[in-house]
Amino acid sequence: MQGVCVDDSQSAVLAKGKRYFLFPNGSNHYYVSKFPNKHAHTGCYQANMFAIYEEELWPEEPAARKIELDPEKVYRASLIWRRKGYQSTELKEYYIMPKETHAYFFHDRELKRCGGCFPLHWFTGFVEITMEDEQISKEIDLEFEENDHIYTEDVQEFNGYEQLSLF
Repeated sequence: MQGVCVDDSQSAVLAKGKRYFLFPNGSNHYYVSKFPNKHAHTGCYQANMFAIYEEELWPEEPAARKIELDPEKVYRASLIWRRKGYQSTELKEYYIMPKETHAYFFHDRELKRCGGCFPLHWFTGFVEITMEDEQISKEIDLEFEENDHIYTEDVQEFNGYEQLSLF
């Protein structure tokens, strides 16, 4: 079980508000550890120094459903679920490239920052992304008219090497 320290006055090791692993030692005491291992405890403390932390329930995985997407196209979709070990992956919109039942997801439209590969049924709201919009913006040609002035700097000729002194 886990608990949050509410009173750190009896110890220099504990920090108020920090979560610890608690292992019962009798009815009024806990072995306290930073790790989920009873033998790695930092000491035995009174039970009233901790508030028991009720672990939040993890939502159920969405039911697997058949999703037909073209593997040659890029889509934007919202990640709606991930396994408990992937809490650092945010539930937000990503750019995905589908591969059969899974999809590689990317943080950027250029598909350079890959976030990983998750099953397709963890995503929802698929919208096809066309790369034509981006290509058009890159192909803008600069056109100059005769009345536009182009300034250039005069480039000096190279006359050989010049000895420089540091002092």
